[in-house]
Amino acid sequence: MMFYALLNKDMDTRIVEKIKERIATNPYVNFLGIHFSKIEEGVVEARMPLRDEQRQYSGVTHGGVLAALADTIAGFAAYTMTPLEKDVLTAELKISFLRAAWGYELIARGVVIKPGHRLHFCECEIYCDDKLVGKASGTFCVVESQVD
Repeated sequence: MMFYALLNKDMDTRIVEKIKERIATNPYVNFLGIHFSKIEEGVVEARMPLRDEQRQYSGVTHGGVLAALADTIAGFAAYTMTPLEKDVLTAELKISFLRAAWGYELIARGVVIKPGHRLHFCECEIYCDDKLVGKASGTFCVVESQVD
């Protein structure tokens, strides 16, 4: 994984390290080839290359690929505002497909709209060829740590 503009000086570096470790050891993130470019408190940005296997018969990117990316990026944005000893799980995700994604890379930006003690509400915008192709919103539960 590559990290470019990594952190806001006010963000707890232990949370950044936890997020980096979660990214590095997450088989699905690595399978998708997601590369994070920004991790700041309440904001995560990433790029994902597109492969032929992710396209429909017409050549357009399958909507499930956009949904998976939105869930991942919004979820990691939620992690940036979650206490170190807690985890987040997706409770609900809604995505609007705004136009077809025909290109070779997706760029996603996840933001925390409203953090809470038990729930975070987040959004994610996904771009392809500099065009907004999808916008998602999600609710993420703050839970006890799921791994040691």
